[in-house]
Amino acid sequence: MGRLLSSLLILGLIVSGCAPRGNNSPASVRDTWAPPEGQIRQVGDYEVIEGATKNDGLEVKFDKGTKSMSLTGPMTLKTYDTKKTIQLELNLAGTSDDKGYAVLKPVGSTGVVDLVVAAKATCLGVESDCSSNFVDIYVSYEDRIYHHQIEALEDTLAMPMEPKEADAANIDEDTTETGGQSQSDESGDDDHEDEHDEVLDMDETEGSYVGNVEKDLENILEVKPKPKAGTPNKEEPKKDQPKKEDPKKEVPAKPEKKPEVPPKKETPVKPEVPPKKEEPKKDIPKKDEPKKDVPKKDEPKKEEPKKEEPKKETPKVDDKDDDKDETPVVSAPPKFDMLSKLDQAVGPTGTVRLKNGTVVSGSLEHATDILSYQKAYPDTNFRVLRPDRKTYYGTIELAYLIAKMGKFTQAVVPSHTLRLGDLAKKKGGPLGSHKSHRNGLDADIAYYFKADKAMTGFSTALKGNKPIGDWMMAQQWKLFKYTVSSKFVDRIFIHPALKKSLCSYAQNQGEIGTDLAKETLRRLIPEVNHYNHFHLRIKCAKSQERCFQMAEPKAGTGC
Repeated sequence: MGRLLSSLLILGLIVSGCAPRGNNSPASVRDTWAPPEGQIRQVGDYEVIEGATKNDGLEVKFDKGTKSMSLTGPMTLKTYDTKKTIQLELNLAGTSDDKGYAVLKPVGSTGVVDLVVAAKATCLGVESDCSSNFVDIYVSYEDRIYHHQIEALEDTLAMPMEPKEADAANIDEDTTETGGQSQSDESGDDDHEDEHDEVLDMDETEGSYVGNVEKDLENILEVKPKPKAGTPNKEEPKKDQPKKEDPKKEVPAKPEKKPEVPPKKETPVKPEVPPKKEEPKKDIPKKDEPKKDVPKKDEPKKEEPKKEEPKKETPKVDDKDDDKDETPVVSAPPKFDMLSKLDQAVGPTGTVRLKNGTVVSGSLEHATDILSYQKAYPDTNFRVLRPDRKTYYGTIELAYLIAKMGKFTQAVVPSHTLRLGDLAKKKGGPLGSHKSHRNGLDADIAYYFKADKAMTGFSTALKGNKPIGDWMMAQQWKLFKYTVSSKFVDRIFIHPALKKSLCSYAQNQGEIGTDLAKETLRRLIPEVNHYNHFHLRIKCAKSQERCFQMAEPKAGTGC
């Protein structure tokens, strides 16, 4: 009996120690990225100051039973204009709703005259669970608005994983992948395993959540945007003018004089019209006479454009990256507009270990089925290589960009399709040995080769750490420029040797100094494991409020 009681006691301690947080216990809190000093950021019509506040020990508590949440602790504010240092003791509370948000308002006074503070917590858990969340804190003081963002995260290692069937299927494919491939892609077909040791260009924890600052300021902090200098004086008269239209109603007494004017204008108008029509008639024959002389010189002109026009059609799509030529190719993608405001990407793109040891992973909700889109609209010219892996899900923005890239591929290399490897699982989360691909923002895509070979997988673009001749470097460069010009791209991971070649190519083409070339090279991140495919990662869209956006790549081309 004694042993039984001891066993039960130990079991109880183990269960309680592994139990997920949520019974009003404080979460591990850390700041998301902010500038080192106060900087003004334009958010819609609002001027918001970032980096002027400091977290001095804030705590976030959430009770799963009552869904109540609290934010307490000290925070320092350094005013932007007067440079005053104000010590705040926050005590905010609220309750999360069914949509996964909790508005937190002060409990009692803030202790500072004319200072207003409020916050909004955004839940990051499944089914609006707020055990993990991020909190946007807003302070209004001295006609200025300050913003501070923290995240309170639960260790995802203590939480159950995604559906076991899906994970088991992926694990099996990860371990037996080569044997399941066709003979056409035996070289370099481990497109997801080769990212096991992926090295990023910076700390993946550097960044912040998208949120909805503009809407929060209006509805939660309840402040109006500060009018810009000079605009109020112009806006007021605009509204006053219609009011002054009332006295204009007295003018209708003068219509008697107005009718006198039209008859005077009508008489000259009639005689003026015929001479104008007679003049062009005389002008036309004048132009006809020189036209008879011109054909003598038109004949040599016709000799020049004989077959040069079709040659000009090729640079249209590529060399100068004109949006005018490329836009009609992918204009109005079917049904994308209906899904333009989905909130799908949750958390970071990968599994991140914070400094305090907490491990968090991104996830995906209401995923876009990109394979179904491919089947419904084959003219988009992209193909999921391994549909049996069921890793063809992503955000609506990723699907849209892939469709545009597929169309562009068709224009640049008509014999090719855009071949896709892993994107994400339906609910995101860990995917095989990938370090990322968690929240629907990542896609593995095959390089261009002269011999398409109708491959079912990826092939290496390197031999002896140098690009092979079969790799279509010029067309690949055009695709990268086109993709980056869409403004969707966060990063594109490629092998260092391939980036070095693209740097040389851009230099030789005289493009290295152009804005698009510099921005493209900046976002091409060298990574040794991407020799047989490139890894596209897009930015968090404004509609993806729960998405964690990494800090921007370092400045410069990296060449």
